[in-house]
Amino acid sequence: MVKNVKILKIIAFLFVLIIFLGFIKNDTYNAVDSYAKYLGQGDSKAEGALSKAGVELSYTSSIWKKRELIDINGFMAARLNMHGLYSNKGIYVTNDKYIVSSSPQTTTDYEVEETIGFRDFLKSNGINLLYVNEPTKYTDDDLFKNEFGIKTYSNTNMDLFLSRIREAGINYIDLRENISKDGMDVSELFYRTDHHWTTPAGLWAAKIIAEGLNEYCGYKINTSVLEDRNFKKNQWEDCWLGEQGRLVGKTYVGLDDYTELKPEFDTDFTFKNDDGTTYDGTFDAFVNEAYYNTENDVYENGSWHYSYNLINCVNNDVEKGKVLMLVDSYDHVTQPFISLVVHEVDYIELRNYDDSFNLRDYIIENGYDTVIIAYAQFMLGAHDDSSSANYRMFSFDH
Repeated sequence: MVKNVKILKIIAFLFVLIIFLGFIKNDTYNAVDSYAKYLGQGDSKAEGALSKAGVELSYTSSIWKKRELIDINGFMAARLNMHGLYSNKGIYVTNDKYIVSSSPQTTTDYEVEETIGFRDFLKSNGINLLYVNEPTKYTDDDLFKNEFGIKTYSNTNMDLFLSRIREAGINYIDLRENISKDGMDVSELFYRTDHHWTTPAGLWAAKIIAEGLNEYCGYKINTSVLEDRNFKKNQWEDCWLGEQGRLVGKTYVGLDDYTELKPEFDTDFTFKNDDGTTYDGTFDAFVNEAYYNTENDVYENGSWHYSYNLINCVNNDVEKGKVLMLVDSYDHVTQPFISLVVHEVDYIELRNYDDSFNLRDYIIENGYDTVIIAYAQFMLGAHDDSSSANYRMFSFDH
C-alpha cells in the first residue's frame, strides 16, 4: 500500500511538471489572451469574431505531449480505480476496463410516429418493413446503478419503443432476445474500448436478420450460408484502440483484439459507385486490410471497425431479393454479410443527408421489395437534441 502511494506521488509530480512545461511550450499566455478577447466580444457577430469552440480547439489541438498526458492521466485513473473520470464525454469505465455509455430518458413519440407512418407508406406500395434493434453494450440498465450509482434509460427506452410498434403491427427483431435465448454475454459481442460490436457479432446478427427476412418478408434464404464454419478467421491480439479508448488512453483501458472474417466459398459481386458506375469483384472488396497495421502508433491508426465498408452491391450468385438497409455505423459489419444471401442490397445512412433528399421517392425509384431499419438502440432520443449528429435518423416522412 505504501509502495503504491509513493508511485502515485511520483506520477502526480511528473504530471504537474509536464503541465508546467506545457504551459510554457504551448504558448498558453497567448491562448489566455485569445480567450479574454473572446469574452470581450460580448454578443458581437461581426465577421472574423472569435468563438469559444474555436479558441479551445486551437489550443487543445496543439498541446505539447498531448498523448503522453492522456496516457499518464489514464494510468493514474486506472490505478485509482476511477470509473466516471470522463463522464462529461459520456464515457464510464467498469471494473474490468470495459467502456460503456448512458442514455437519457425519451418519450419515443417521434420515433414511433415516424416508423408507423413509414410502414404505412411502404405497405401501400407493396414493400416490406423489418425493424432490427441492435443492442448497446449492456442489456440491463441496472448496470449503471450498480456500477456507477447513476441512471441510464437505454433498455427502458427500447422496451417502450418496441412495445408501441408491436401494438401497431410492425415486424421487428430484438437482438437482445437472441442474446438471452442463446445464453450469451452481451459484453463479448462488443469491443472494450469502442462502442461498436465485433465482426463476429455482425455475422451473428446478419444470420438472425436473414432468418427474419424469411419469417416476415417471404424470403427463402438458406441461412446456413452465414454459419461460422463457412468463414475463415484472421485474428490479432492487443492490436488497436477504439474511438472511446483514444479519449481516455490506452493505459486506462488497454488495447482491443480484432477478428477479420471472410467467406471460405467463392463470391461474385457487382459493386455500385455513387456516380452510377459499377465494378466487379469478390467479398474482398468490402474489406480494407490497410487498417490492420500493427506497426503504427495505435493513436495514428484508423478505427479497425471501419475496415469493413458499406457498399451498394449486387450478388450475382443469388437470384432474389432487393433490400434497402437504413443503417448506422454498426452495420459496417452486417451489410456485407447480408449481401451474401440477398441478390441486391443498398444502404442509406440518413444522418448524412439533408432535407433535399427524399427517402420515399428514392425507394420507389429503385424498386425495393424490402426496407430494413437496423439501428443501435441508442439512436432512440437523438431527435430530442437538434445538435445531435443522429438527429435525422428517424426522419422517414419525406
